[in-house]
Amino acid sequence: MEQPANPVRGKSAPVRWIDADQAESYLRDVGFLQPDEKITARVLAGGVSNIVLHCSSTSRPPFVLKQSRPQLRTAEPWFCSPERIWCETATLQACSELLARRRQQDASANGIMVPDLLMEDRGNFAFAMSAVAEPHATWKSQLLAGEVCEETAEACGRLLGILHADTWHSVTVAASFENRAFFDALRLDPYYRFSAGQEPRLRDWLVELIQSVWSHRHCLVHGDFSPKNLLVNAAGVTLIDFEVGHYGDPAFDLGFFLTHLVLKAVRAPRDQPRILRLIDRFSDAYRTLLGSACSADEVDAVVERGHRNLAGCLIARVIGKSRIDYDVDVRRVLEIAEAVFRLQFAHWPKVRETIENST
Repeated sequence: MEQPANPVRGKSAPVRWIDADQAESYLRDVGFLQPDEKITARVLAGGVSNIVLHCSSTSRPPFVLKQSRPQLRTAEPWFCSPERIWCETATLQACSELLARRRQQDASANGIMVPDLLMEDRGNFAFAMSAVAEPHATWKSQLLAGEVCEETAEACGRLLGILHADTWHSVTVAASFENRAFFDALRLDPYYRFSAGQEPRLRDWLVELIQSVWSHRHCLVHGDFSPKNLLVNAAGVTLIDFEVGHYGDPAFDLGFFLTHLVLKAVRAPRDQPRILRLIDRFSDAYRTLLGSACSADEVDAVVERGHRNLAGCLIARVIGKSRIDYDVDVRRVLEIAEAVFRLQFAHWPKVRETIENST
C-alpha cells in the first residue's frame, strides 16, 4: 500500500498555525484580504482532523478557512500528514466540475452542491472556500433532533450516485486520484485494522473487508460521506470535507453513509421506521444513478460490498478509534454487524429486515 507523503516544508520555513484570533492577520499577510479589510472568525466544531474557521466580512460573502493538523483530536493516538489537505482541494475541485457538467444535462442535480475553492496556501496547509448560506444545519444535527426528511435522503442518494456514476472507470480520474495513502491512514487503519485488534471474533471479516476495499477500484470515492458533512438549507444539500478522496471502491462510501443512519435508528427505536425509510429513498436514488453508468450486476456487486462496509463501519464506530459521540446499544450494533457479515446481503430490504428483527 502507498505510504503517506512527508510534509515538503524545509527547516527554515516553519508552518504558521492559525486560530480564530490570528485568522485576520494571516489572511492579510498571504494577500487574501485587503489591507483595510476586517473579518470576524469563529471556530466550527464537529471534526477531529483540522482547524475550521467561519469568517465574516463586511466587504465579501462569508467564507471558511481550513488548515490541516498532523495530530487528530481523538482519545487514541492518531497522526496523518497535513498534506492530506491537497487531496481535499483536488477532490473538491473535481466534484465541483462534475456537478456543474451534470446540471447542464440533468435538472435533478440542482440543489446538490459543493463549496467553491477561493484560495490555497500550500506553505501552511490551508485553504479558503465559500461558506454555505445561513440558516443551515448539518443533516446529522437534524436527524439527532428527530427531524426526518425523505427528500434530503433522496438528494443524498442522487449526489453520491452522481459522484460515482460520472467518474466510473474514468482513466483521467484514476490517474489524478491514484494515491490512497490518506484514505488508508484515516479510514482503513483506524476503522478496520484497529477494530480487528479490539474484537478477535470479528477479525477475519474485517481483514477480508480491508482486502476487498483495496482490490476494487472503479470511481471517485469521497471517503467521508456522512450526515455531519452534508449541510442542509433552503437551497438544497451541500457536501463538504474531501480530504480522503481517491479512486477506489464506491462500496466504502455506501457502507460508511448507511452506518450513520443505521446507528441513529438503533439510538432512537421510536424513530427507527422513519429512519429506515430514509435509507429506502436514498438507496433507490443511488441505484438509479449508478445504474446509468454500469450494469445491473455491477450495481448489485457494489451494493453487496457496501453492506459489508456497513457492517465494518458499524463495528468501527463503536469500538474503533473514531467512535460516535452519542449513546447506542453497542451489543445490538455488533450483533447487527455480525449478521450482515455472515449473510452477505446483496439487497437493502434484507438488511433492513435484519435491523428490524434485532433487539
